Amino acid sequence: MGSCFSSSEYCCCNNSVSSSTAKVISANGTLRHYTLPVTVSQVLLEMEMEMEASNSSCFLCNSDLLSYDDFIPPLDSAQQLQLTPIYFVLPNSHLHYRLTASDMAALAVKASTALGLPRKRIPISPVLEVKPTPGISRSLSVQKLQRYASRRAKMAIRSFRVRLSTIYEVSVAD
Repeated sequence: MGSCFSSSEYCCCNNSVSSSTAKVISANGTLRHYTLPVTVSQVLLEMEMEMEASNSSCFLCNSDLLSYDDFIPPLDSAQQLQLTPIYFVLPNSHLHYRLTASDMAALAVKASTALGLPRKRIPISPVLEVKPTPGISRSLSVQKLQRYASRRAKMAIRSFRVRLSTIYEVSVAD
């Protein structure tokens, strides 16, 4: 059935998952299911016992409350976990800085990996750094990009060129 601590009222069930469990993604990226009702302090107690070797303290956050360029709001230790959101266990060092786009992307990847969601393969075209060089026109840089870009990127460049037009400025006399 999974690992259960008989001294507690909750159970971390990894193998058989009932319908009334909270999903918690640990600091190392593994998905844990906790039978409800369970409080934040009970989850953190188990996580800290597992992480005792690393000597790092952690906090629990609700994925629904995370916002770009905001501080990560920790959950109160007496709060009970709910069925629908996904919770993350993060080190206390994450409390003191704002979430960047790359942080949010990393959490999303961690969640999708832990939940076992299939990842779509999206072709990515190589990025070329275009530096203005004296004596070389911008059109040569575009031609170089077109040579190395994928078909989708080439279509985007063509459609962008078609949409370009001259903007005439009109000076208004007072």
